[in-house]
Amino acid sequence: MEAYTGMMGAVVEASLEGAEDHPDLDRYARGQALELTTDMLDGATAIGEPTLYPEATDIDLESDPATVVVEDCMDNTAWVLEGYSPRDVSDDSSRLYTATVTQVGDEWLVEELWAGEPNGC
Repeated sequence: MEAYTGMMGAVVEASLEGAEDHPDLDRYARGQALELTTDMLDGATAIGEPTLYPEATDIDLESDPATVVVEDCMDNTAWVLEGYSPRDVSDDSSRLYTATVTQVGDEWLVEELWAGEPNGC
């Protein structure tokens, strides 16, 4: 869970600064997830923070590499792109994120991240 929450924390922190990326993203993500989170930032500036509700929905410690699937019905009500008010985005206040976290050596990294439709959970 630390890999997922750390990755999302880095995305949120970078979004508050209007950054293109965050130095901690490499610490928590790689591959498609790293590309997607970097693309999500794209210099946009946000205010506030989302509320995360991550849950491990599938754990496979026997596979090589071991994986954990995390689903998060993120509440974006208080995490708003600059220039928008919360009521402008109220229809899009939640989104289901699905992350595949993979064991790489002694570390766990988010390898895949998928964002569902707004209000998809």
